[in-house]
Amino acid sequence: MKTIAELASGDTTSTTVRGSSITQYALQPTVWLKKIIEAAKKKHYFAQFAYQTELQPGQASVVIPKRSKMLGSGDYASSASEGAAVTYTKLNNLDGVQITPSDYNYGIAISYKAIRTNNIDLLRAAREELTYYAGELVDIAVRDALVGATAATSSTAGAQTVYGGDAKADSQLAAGDILTTSMIAEAKRKLESPDCKYWTLGSSEGTSSATKNPWLSTPEEPFVLFIAPEQQEALLNDTQFVNASEYGSDKVIHSGEIGELYLGVKVIVSPNVKSYSTSDSSPDGESGGNPGVDMHRCVMIKAGKAVALAWGQKPKLHAFDYPSELEKRIILELSYGTSVLHDDAIVWLDVAKE
Repeated sequence: MKTIAELASGDTTSTTVRGSSITQYALQPTVWLKKIIEAAKKKHYFAQFAYQTELQPGQASVVIPKRSKMLGSGDYASSASEGAAVTYTKLNNLDGVQITPSDYNYGIAISYKAIRTNNIDLLRAAREELTYYAGELVDIAVRDALVGATAATSSTAGAQTVYGGDAKADSQLAAGDILTTSMIAEAKRKLESPDCKYWTLGSSEGTSSATKNPWLSTPEEPFVLFIAPEQQEALLNDTQFVNASEYGSDKVIHSGEIGELYLGVKVIVSPNVKSYSTSDSSPDGESGGNPGVDMHRCVMIKAGKAVALAWGQKPKLHAFDYPSELEKRIILELSYGTSVLHDDAIVWLDVAKE
């Protein structure tokens, strides 16, 4: 998919798309190239790792069934001895998540004169902008669902947190509390372990009385860590990460993508990773708290289990003439909704930006 910064209101006229003024002489011809040199485009990754489903015509919402956890030894009734009646165990671990997609519609109108007098294929450019914007909207919606999951408490399993440096709350983050390889290892362990950790913010970390799902990274549904470019820089400056003998191969050095596996975790760099300034409320929910420094909330998830994306209408473009206003119109139609599936399939890594 492809993005626009923001769609401006109003119609696109010939003056809107004529560009900046230039100087030329009558007998010194100027050549206009028809290819647009693109602005930087963000790649959209968050949505790729969500569980996705699509509603059918006539459906307004969808319920995604889920198993909250597998029944364990603490859930089953005592085994019956010889000659005794079997004591039955309740099958009480099934639930569902309802998602009702919402409509999001945008459009670009281009005057006939603008099309007639411009050297660029304006309709194609408009289609590319709208298509890219659709990807941006959905990617951010999935990200927001992940960063806003329900945190673990002393009695409930939920999203866990790993802080940079020696911080015990976002308000205690300081310059230099950046992402490290040991934090990646800790987050991975927290996803895999049945023990669910929670924070008494600013004080200490404890173990919840509720057990969590012991997630495992698999080729089909791996552990995925979303980091911003600032954390990519920190990792590429960490010899433990880039050293071929410790990493297992030197591919990360060649590509610089960090889209390879590290400790069994797929590391993805995205500029859409949520950032916070010192004037924002702390994302860890500390009462009255603000981040100690500008920070990112990186997220490690179990792909396909942490978050769901339901399509009411996948992105669809409508292009048509509107002669009463002497223009062509292109409308983007899409409908989607997101929801967390398993809060305990999420670990937040709260770190200083740099």
